[in-house]
Order: sequence, then structure tokens, then C-alpha cells
Amino acid sequence: MELKILEKKENPLLHRTEIEAELTATGPTPSNEAVAKALASQLKAEEKMIIIKHIYSRFGTNVSDVLAFLYDNEEKMKEIEYIKETKKEAKPAEEKKEAAPKEEKKE
Repeated sequence: MELKILEKKENPLLHRTEIEAELTATGPTPSNEAVAKALASQLKAEEKMIIIKHIYSRFGTNVSDVLAFLYDNEEKMKEIEYIKETKKEAKPAEEKKEAAPKEEKKE
């Protein structure tokens, strides 16, 4: 897996650096965790401070475009990003609503 950073743009209002990169990999598209680890080693940053927003694979090639955010601190990241863990916690409540039996109207 080869990762080449194309553009880094500072966004001081949101306390982050927006990164556009090009990823070349053989086989299936690498996971978000693998790409975050590669970015962290290249940028000399903590892996937990990197959020991978998108990995767009180009049709017919082994090249993908990556959009990632590197946050300055963890507090700001939690304020801005919708973390997947909160989404997992919300799902059981939704499932309970769907699992409740529906009352039939009697005439």
C-alpha cells in the first residue's frame, strides 16, 4: 500500500487539517483503520486523531482517492464528528420500536 498526500489544507475554525491523498494498493481497498495508520506514520501524528471520511476507488484501477481530517485535539474532534460508537448505542432503541407488535383494528 502506497499513500501519497496531494493536498493539506488548514481549517482553523474547525481545529483540523483536511488531507487529500492518493492510495495505490493491490487487492481489495484497504480499511479505514489501515489508511489511518499509514497517514499517522506519514504525518507523525496520533492515529486516534485522524478521521477517514471517504475512500473513493477509481473504476478499473488499483488507485483510490482519500479524504481525511487530522484534528488538533480530541475534545474538538468529539464536538464536530459524529462518532460511530454513538450510532451503535442508538440502534438498539430503534430496533425495539420496530420489534413492538402492531395493534390491529377490530370492527
